[in-house]
This record gives sequence, C-alpha cells and structure tokens, in this order.
Amino acid sequence: MAVLAVFPLFKFFYGNQLTFSSEPGYYDAPFYLSIYGGGKNTIHYTLDGREPTVNDLVFDKESPLYIEDASNHPNVYSARTDTSAGLQQDLIDQYSTAFPYIGYTAPAYLVDKCTIIRASLFDPDGNCLDSITGTYFVGFQDRRSYQDIYTASIVTSPENLFDDDIGIYVLGNTFAECLKGDITRDDLWYSFQWRYWPANFFNYGIDWEREADLTIFDNHQNAVLSEKCGIRIKGGATRGQLPRSISCYARDIYGGSNSFDANIFQTDSFPHKIVLFAGGDDNCFKLKDYLVNTMAQDLHFATMDFIPCAMFLDGEYWGMYYITEDYNADYIHDHYQVANSNVIMIKNYDLAAGLEEDFQAFDEMRFFMYDHDMSDPEAYHQARELIDIDSFIDYYALHIYIGGWYDWPGSNFALWRTRANDGSRYGDGKWRWMLFDINSSEMVLSDDSLSRVLEEDRIFSSLYQNEEFRRQFTERLLYIGKDVFAPETCNLFIDQYVQTMREPLAASNMRFYMDDKSDEFEQYVTNMRTFFAERYDVVWNFLENSMGEEWLAQNGIQK
Repeated sequence: MAVLAVFPLFKFFYGNQLTFSSEPGYYDAPFYLSIYGGGKNTIHYTLDGREPTVNDLVFDKESPLYIEDASNHPNVYSARTDTSAGLQQDLIDQYSTAFPYIGYTAPAYLVDKCTIIRASLFDPDGNCLDSITGTYFVGFQDRRSYQDIYTASIVTSPENLFDDDIGIYVLGNTFAECLKGDITRDDLWYSFQWRYWPANFFNYGIDWEREADLTIFDNHQNAVLSEKCGIRIKGGATRGQLPRSISCYARDIYGGSNSFDANIFQTDSFPHKIVLFAGGDDNCFKLKDYLVNTMAQDLHFATMDFIPCAMFLDGEYWGMYYITEDYNADYIHDHYQVANSNVIMIKNYDLAAGLEEDFQAFDEMRFFMYDHDMSDPEAYHQARELIDIDSFIDYYALHIYIGGWYDWPGSNFALWRTRANDGSRYGDGKWRWMLFDINSSEMVLSDDSLSRVLEEDRIFSSLYQNEEFRRQFTERLLYIGKDVFAPETCNLFIDQYVQTMREPLAASNMRFYMDDKSDEFEQYVTNMRTFFAERYDVVWNFLENSMGEEWLAQNGIQK
C-alpha cells in the first residue's frame, strides 16, 4: 500500500507532466504559485502569452511566482491603435464619408488584467515534453463588472493576433496593401466605408485560424472549460468594428479531440465550435439577439443560447461578450437528433453544411415556390411537403413582428433539412428555419414590415396567396405579439438584463470608447420597452390594412 501511495506522488513531482500548485481561477488575495513536474528537466515560462522556448525564463522550484492583481501593469495590447480602421481618425477624415468616425479610442486608463502563465518542460536536448497554461484573477471580488456573469480568457502567442503578417486581429499588411492604391475609386466595393476597408481580420478560412488556450469560468467563477483550440475572427461587415466576435474550434491537432469537453449549453452535448459573440451591430448594448433568441426558444425554428461573459485577450480586458452556439451540422445533430452526415444547411445562399450537389435541393424548393400558384390547394400541399410550414410561418411572423429589416430578408437567413428521410421526427427532408443576427434589425416601431416583406421575399409572397397560409400566419403573428413578446414578459427580461448587464456594459463601452454610455444605455432600454409596449397595436393596424377588417372578422381573428 505504501508503494502504491508513493508512486503517484513521485510521478507528480518528478514525471514529465506539468501542473500548477494552485488551479487557475479567481483569488481574493495575492499568493505564491509553484509549477510541479519535470524531474531533472527544465521548466521555462512566459507571462505575455508567448509559447515558452529554451530562451525564456527558467522556473526555480525554490522561488515560486508571486501572483497578484495584474491590473496595475501597463496596457499593452489594449493600447494598440491598429485593431480597427475606426481607431484611425485621420484616415477616416480623409477617405470615409459613408461611415463617419464613431469614437473608438484606446483606453487612457489601466484596464483590468489577469495573470497568464505559460510553462513548458524541456529536456537537455531542447525537446518540449509538456506545456500548460494558467489564467489567474486576483482581487476581482468587489468589481461589479464581473458579478453574475461568465468569464472567457483566450491566451495565444501575441503575433497570432497582432503581427502585421499573420495577426488575425489587426489591420496588418492587408490594409497596408490597400492603402498603396486609390481606396476612393468608385469601382472598389469598399470605397468610402472605413469599416469595410480590407484588413487582416477580413481574411477567412483555415489559413487564418490560430492556436490558442481557451478557459471559461461560470458565473460562480468555477472553471468549466480549459482546452487548446483554434480561433478565427467571425462575422461579416462587423469584423471592421470593435470588439469583434471570435470562433473557437476544438480540433485533434490542438487538444486531441474535435469536441470541447464541456456541456456549456446544457444540451447534453459537447460542441465542436463555440462562438464568443461581441454583439454585431448591437455591440454597445447587446440586447437584441439575447432577448429575441431567449423569448423565441419555444417557437418552431432554431435559436441560440446566449451566456453573458467578460472577455480577456492575452490577459487584458476585452469587453462584454456572449458565449453562443454556432449553426452547423453538430448543432442540428445535438438539437434535432439527426446524423451530421445527413444534414444540408443553407446560410445566406451559401452551402454551410452538406455536399456540393445538395444546394440543388434548396434551388428546387425555392423555384417551386416562385413558379407555382399557391392559391391552388394542390400546389400548397406540395409546398408543405417541401418545407415545415410551422417553422416557416413562426420564423417569418417573428421577424415581421419585431420589424426586422436592413439585413433581412435578403440576407441573415439560414435553413436546414435532412438529405434523406431517416424516419425520425425531424429527419423528414423538410426545410426548417434558423434565427440569427437580430442585432442588425432596426426594430422601428412604425415599420410596416409585412408590406415590405411581401415586396422583397418571393417565397413568402407566393405562400401568402394561399388562404390557409394567411390564416395560420395571422394567428401566429398575433400569438407572438400577445404571448411571446407580451410587454410584461419583455419588461421582466429587460429588468434582469439591466440588473446583470448595466455595469459590465459600462465597463465594455469605457474600454472601447472612453465613455460608459450610461445615458445612451438608459435611452436604449426605454426605447426597447416602448417598442414592445406599443408594437402590437401597430402590427394589428397593418394587418387590417393588408387583410381587411372583414376578412379578419370572417376568420374569427380578434385583436
């Protein structure tokens, strides 16, 4: 028994697996940290996010590291002004007219920081035997910006983010090359629009994915995930804004698995991809996606979970984010219990999952809708064999109710189906819709979104010719207004949002604007409350204009 007890301890102190004497996480007071393991091999470490080499600091086991609140250290990465064209006021004044300067500024104060330690074990020949990364927050217990929300920390070699050649978070050489030409030429798609100017962060694909360590702490400051992954910038036009969203990919080549070993979204699933979502066009107050997806989770289309979190990038505070899911074949498998290999997904007219030839199924569906008279019961019956009509109606009714426009319905849409009927509830080969990017919806109270969608969306306008469709659509639209977005329900959600998010959002806005935007926050919240308090009457009025009072009465539809 004594030998069995001693052997693990021997391996712990002298084996080739490194470990920290204190787990990464939150601590109320400074403490000393040791790094165990390695035997007669040498431990090298860094404190700036770089992967250690044999040329970096050597850890002395007789002199543990003193870990304290790092917030008093000088700003390094947050002081950079090359992370967005929105920080280049002189260039915006010179070249941009469509999107004027909006006030980004590097913080003129010391941002909150955590201590990041990367340690690697090297043998006498310089071979790396093991590596570990730790993130430590000290003295954050009284900071309201971190109460009741998650924390996400990304640690990666700084050049992966900020190098002109390979950095994914900077303007970089991509922008430098752009400046060599005449960026004001009328035939250039990005002319006059600073947030669209070519930059490193507008580069896509696996070539612009970088290895990183991702750690997530829950709202009780317990670590729920700590793994190596690949990171990429996520989004469309919002890549040019600050802060920007980041996709995190679990891969064998980084952490030994293609799934994260954490049930982050409480779906009894382990995602391949996690998104750290910065808010898109709603990046100051970040309510629209959060509210609408949460309220709509019981409707007949896909929605995402949103978990508020504070973000740290290479040890420096990087604003308020959400941890969200990503729409992919894994999401469909986890939520609808169909095989990944049987999933076809279309996003903004691009094939997001499936085989190249699967796009034909999407074309066949939409052209059938375009080319047939849906007032014919037989044509409408065939349409219902192609699409889940409940999903379509709920999805369009919600968008129309909230006045979704600007990027919808022409873009910001997604739908999926199974390639073959597998006999399961959702494996019937019918198209189903997926909600995302509500942040760009203007949510204008007076917007007659029904008339506008009838003009702009050929599938909806075709189906609208059918009496049964109009009746079901009208009933669901009013149900969404009365029940899903009932003013009292929305106010309760907004109350909780204000209580939880006021301080984190103020800190986030101060970080990027040197302004907590507290007055704008109060007005924003008031506008959202007003919208949901008054929108139902507006929607009823344009239903009367479109359907007619007599038709509504004949179908037993009452306000």
